[in-house]
Amino acid sequence: MNLPLPKLPPGLSKRLLPPLACVAVCLGAFLSFSIQPLVGKLLLPAQGGSASTWIGTMLFFQAALLLGYSWSVYWLGRTPLAQVAATLLLALGALAATSLGWLRDTPWGGLGGILLSLTLATLPAMLLLFSLTPLLHGWLKRIGQPVPYYIFALSNAGGLAAVLLYPFVVERRFDLSDQIVAWRGLLGLLVGLLSLAAWLLLQTPDADSTGRTANAKPAAAPEDNITPVRIAFWTALSALACAGMLGATHHLAAEIGSGPLVWAGPFGLFLVSYIITFSGGWRPNFTLASFGWLALSLTGYLFTKGVNSVTVDGARALWLLSLSAAGGFCCNGLLQDTMPRARFLPFYFAIAVGGVLGGLFASLAAPVLFLRPTEFLAISTVILLLGVIRLLAARTPLTIAVTLIVVLAPIFAQIGHQMTEESAGFTRLRRLRNLYSSKLLKFEENAVILASETTTHGSQLTQSPEARRQPTLYYTESTAVGRILENLRATQTALNVGVIGLGAGTLAAYASPNDTYDFWDIDPQAEKIARDYFSFLADSPGKIRTHLADGRKGLATSPTDYDLIVIDAFSGDAVPPHLLTYEALSIYFSRLEKRRGLLAIHVSSRYHDFFPVVAATARAAGRTALHVSTMISSTTESRDWDATGTQYIVICDQDQAADIAAWFPTMEDDGRVTRTVTPYKIQPAGVTTIWTDERHGDLDTFKLKNYLLGLRL
Repeated sequence: MNLPLPKLPPGLSKRLLPPLACVAVCLGAFLSFSIQPLVGKLLLPAQGGSASTWIGTMLFFQAALLLGYSWSVYWLGRTPLAQVAATLLLALGALAATSLGWLRDTPWGGLGGILLSLTLATLPAMLLLFSLTPLLHGWLKRIGQPVPYYIFALSNAGGLAAVLLYPFVVERRFDLSDQIVAWRGLLGLLVGLLSLAAWLLLQTPDADSTGRTANAKPAAAPEDNITPVRIAFWTALSALACAGMLGATHHLAAEIGSGPLVWAGPFGLFLVSYIITFSGGWRPNFTLASFGWLALSLTGYLFTKGVNSVTVDGARALWLLSLSAAGGFCCNGLLQDTMPRARFLPFYFAIAVGGVLGGLFASLAAPVLFLRPTEFLAISTVILLLGVIRLLAARTPLTIAVTLIVVLAPIFAQIGHQMTEESAGFTRLRRLRNLYSSKLLKFEENAVILASETTTHGSQLTQSPEARRQPTLYYTESTAVGRILENLRATQTALNVGVIGLGAGTLAAYASPNDTYDFWDIDPQAEKIARDYFSFLADSPGKIRTHLADGRKGLATSPTDYDLIVIDAFSGDAVPPHLLTYEALSIYFSRLEKRRGLLAIHVSSRYHDFFPVVAATARAAGRTALHVSTMISSTTESRDWDATGTQYIVICDQDQAADIAAWFPTMEDDGRVTRTVTPYKIQPAGVTTIWTDERHGDLDTFKLKNYLLGLRL
């Protein structure tokens, strides 16, 4: 069957199709990687930061990846005309059916609702985007390019551009509505490029792997004897590389918070490893060199970080990134060394399955199998062992066994030393972990401490009943939140207090019999920890209510009017941005307005400076803000037990600001307590950054230079 299409001069279509395919695959990868943070930002305000939101998003994109590869595998076995017809129909369906803006107001919640919403809003587009690499590889092979794996490298280059541009440019400069318009426009451009590529394909006669026009398929090369073992090997390598990258990302997220920025390092290097290894110039010796790089990086990471709960910044962050990159190069080098020359579809499909398995392992299995986040070290060690086995492939089993012992003994000795060192000074350690975070409970002789990897969330003194009722750490009497509660109690007989973030439940220590305290937390493990290992909730004489929900969503539906709302939720070292936007502040003040209440945001952070952004956002909402930084040098008999330095942002009506500022004298008790109280100064319009649900960026508050140099704010 011949289509009535205009004919090109002989050979021209064959010359035009490769560059066109390269542009299309780069653009498709850019779109597939940039839509994922965009979707997350669209969903978070309405769905909250619960596990169902991010697990549902992850599962959807993983499933879409497999479906996209399956689509291409199916159609590449059909005639060129059938491939073109199916691809163009899918492309038109993607243009017609994609409705990203609808995700803001999707009526369904929970895991099933997230999956259904994403399916209805984006599935045709994701099938198209994820199918492009193997599909266009097949088209290039059909016109006579025997090993066009450079198309895979270009695909990852497009993904790398999205990973880097999104946190550094896109989310800082463009509203979500603008991003949606631009994304749809680029999707339309992609559909046009694919239509042109499809026309060129139909203009080009079939060619075998030597470039000669032929009807018969070429015989498979000897190295293309694809066995189940070989497919399993490819799948395992892909899974290891993906899980290792996600393990490294977990450590960075525990420091700087979850967001597009945290993916730029590990994920960016992961994509770089694909780009370099599949660009055409990779050699087996490069793979061997990568294993040497991996061994050096693993050694450096073990001695600077290892399994200890120490801050991953400065040199530790660089070692982590080096180790993550080396693991990617090792795995992808082995993939490149063993890839087939003709039968490419099983290879691509194995890589896709491996990526899904690696993602599921890191997100769902690792929190169950590892009480502390050591899967990154474990995966790096497994990859190193693959290199050792490869080097010793021709040796005797005894030689291999001895070599493995020589390699593993120092690693496990160092890990054991670090674990022993970490437990020194504590009578007992208890680790808990779930999908949200890894928690560490430290039991001292007279105290219990709750930490989440490198961030301490609460403590309680246990030497006496009086000590157990004392608020500690970031919540003592002289901190901003302590002073606010003392002043409110002085004028009101019954307080309503809402708190986003439970921790150890320390703020319940301030509740009087007539008070009501509502705590919201998205982590189902939080209340169990607060009740089983701490007694602030149980000892409180007030009415204490805990809610398993995103605090912003909980306050939006709460019937209670509050005198004080405290935001004390952290993702790593950062407050989740969707809790600090203009729309979020509007929700909080709808619950504070009737009682002329106050909003206190806990922003003690090593690397984030939230005050300029939050204060500007509050100003846009008609409020004013104070930044209260408190240092407490010692404890007295009646207050500030186990205190530490804190930072709070206090937001109130503009006519309240002067009176509330007087609650925070710059010095108390002859210098035992010192404070810096900074009111917001109006900035020029071009300088002010206001966070909304439409626009907020990680780099608005994060000080990247400080982090990489190991400097504290």
